[in-house]
Amino acid sequence: MSSRSWLGCLGAVVIVLACGARLGTAVTAQAPTRPANSGEIASDPIKCWWKTGTSALLIGERFMLTLTCGVIEAGRVVVIPKIDQLDPAALQLSPFEVLDGVRHEDIQAPPWRYFQYDYTLRLVGPEFFGQDVDVPALTITYNIQSVADAAAGLPTQGRDQRYLLPALPLRVASLVPKAATDIRDAPRETFADVEARHLRANTELGAAVILFSFAGMMLAFAAVRLVRHGRERSPTLAPSMPAATVLQACLREIGRLTSEVARDGWTPERAGSALTVLRIGTAFAIREPVAQALVETSVPAREGQLALRKGIFRRKRVLVSAPITSDAIDRYRINGNGRAPSGRTQAMLEDLGESLRSLSAARYGRNGNLDTAVLDRALENGRAALRRLRLATLWPMRAADTLARSAATLVSLVWTR
Repeated sequence: MSSRSWLGCLGAVVIVLACGARLGTAVTAQAPTRPANSGEIASDPIKCWWKTGTSALLIGERFMLTLTCGVIEAGRVVVIPKIDQLDPAALQLSPFEVLDGVRHEDIQAPPWRYFQYDYTLRLVGPEFFGQDVDVPALTITYNIQSVADAAAGLPTQGRDQRYLLPALPLRVASLVPKAATDIRDAPRETFADVEARHLRANTELGAAVILFSFAGMMLAFAAVRLVRHGRERSPTLAPSMPAATVLQACLREIGRLTSEVARDGWTPERAGSALTVLRIGTAFAIREPVAQALVETSVPAREGQLALRKGIFRRKRVLVSAPITSDAIDRYRINGNGRAPSGRTQAMLEDLGESLRSLSAARYGRNGNLDTAVLDRALENGRAALRRLRLATLWPMRAADTLARSAATLVSLVWTR
């Protein structure tokens, strides 16, 4: 009896072990095995999402709907979606009307490739007031293409698969849809916005480079002008008063002489005073040095010098003089000290030269006869020339002249190259 019991227990143990081994083999056979292929897709091969700039809309209102998708392109595995169904002319999103659409350039971000569409939609119908209307779910067909033989490069295309993009709820004539979990609107930036900012940045960078180049050229011209000015002949005495101030004093002196001549007539001394004033103005016109001596008020002015007050309390004065004759004007009109005089300058120098000759003949002539009409005309022409000269010495006119000369120098350099 005991031996049979022992044998029965042993048989039961053998049967249990055999069943367990068979069950383990079956479970092992059903467990998924991970392929050793390096091109295995570890996640969803495609992912898409909607985006719109509004969560609520009005009947008949046009709004933008953006579809963005990413597909896997990893090594020998490529996901190929059928994008013909996403074309704006073929896409159906009833009850919405697809009015227009555009596809932007793809963006590569390995192992993903992203593509994006912008659709212009509209909803028309009185039955939608105050309701939640869904942009319908979208089914995207795709297949996975892989290279089975890497050496031969033969592609293997799998069967068509489908990706379901969930519906997007929108509220008509309300704030947000009932099913919305976030009341904040999605950002409106799309691939087109990124492209527009990139184009604008490149345009502004190019404009900045051009402007900085012009600034560098102007700086170079200023440096060349400064060096050239340092090499030019400097006046014997550094001027203590600006040219505009001296010319204004010359005009006042001519006004005083005009009053005296109208009252008492011409004399050799008055002709000499007018000659002094025009010599100083002519020196500024032909860019010759003008002597300026700072003296006490007790020092008298000699013939050929014009006295100007200086200082806040007028305790000093400047004696201005210039040894200029009509011959110096003729030499300047020929060579211009390296600069060709303009037509206006030529006419002004001609008036000054004629006035200097007439006044010199009256001041140093031996017959003592003074032609009043000739001297009046010489004084009036000299006054008009000094007025034009003083206007040219003011800062706006000097700045315009400098800019014009710099432009002319730039043009000459460009053409010589």
